[in-house]
Amino acid sequence: MNIKEIKKIKDCKNLIGTKPTKEQYTDLITEPTLFTSEGKVVAVYDKIGEKYADAAKIISTTTKANQSKRQYSGVPTISSVFGSIPKNGVRVPSCRGTVRNKQEKQNFFLITEIARELSEKYKKVLPEQYSKDVEYIKNSIEDDYLFKGLPFTTFNANKNQLIKYHVDTGNLQGVMSNVLISRQGVTGGELVFPEYGFALAQEDGFFSVFDGQREVHGVADCKFMSKDAYRCSFVFYTLEQMRHCKSYLEEMENEKKHYTLKNNNRRKTFGMSKEDFLKGKYNEQK
Repeated sequence: MNIKEIKKIKDCKNLIGTKPTKEQYTDLITEPTLFTSEGKVVAVYDKIGEKYADAAKIISTTTKANQSKRQYSGVPTISSVFGSIPKNGVRVPSCRGTVRNKQEKQNFFLITEIARELSEKYKKVLPEQYSKDVEYIKNSIEDDYLFKGLPFTTFNANKNQLIKYHVDTGNLQGVMSNVLISRQGVTGGELVFPEYGFALAQEDGFFSVFDGQREVHGVADCKFMSKDAYRCSFVFYTLEQMRHCKSYLEEMENEKKHYTLKNNNRRKTFGMSKEDFLKGKYNEQK
């Protein structure tokens, strides 16, 4: 495996929200590489086993989640979320597994197996950082949301999403980002790190582990060469908001109370005039 010593050459926070270009890097990384800073390994770019690359291809071509054309490529995009998600106000009143876990059981099984393999790769090349991440995650997150004991709560399959320059937000602070690429019939789509002047080629079956919360990064434009061409990035991470989740059974009990109260309130206001509702007359009912 190649070793590349890296050093920040400029600050690029001003590029956040803009589209990466080829002029913003001079070194394209195409081979497995360990990245070091002052001699210490800080990131890795490597290829996963064929078995897991094939599993990623199955998920990429079969997942059927939310679709849009909001990305600058104009190509339909899909984002499937597997694993666990935190509560989110009224829409998601409790911490839980995502609907995709049940709707796409085979894909959930496959992506969990990929997560297990990536975890082992991460542990091998960055043992100190891995141990630190695992200890912090297990002390912060209920075990119910760590599938098979892995140091991730959530797995995303982002198909054809060409994300502009950003730093990762919403992830558990200090924990590394893990990304696997599955693609076919595509040119471009490099992951650019403008502050260091290099990009990862992100060819099919390659994964990367890096500090996405600190380093500005984004995906360069792609050309989709055929009707069935795609580029899918699989992101494995732990959400910061999962720290506030109680055990699964406690969350389900809270959800039951939430919906009981919601249904009682609906019963009280059924048939009530808008004027009485605005006056809070439903609070007078028992």
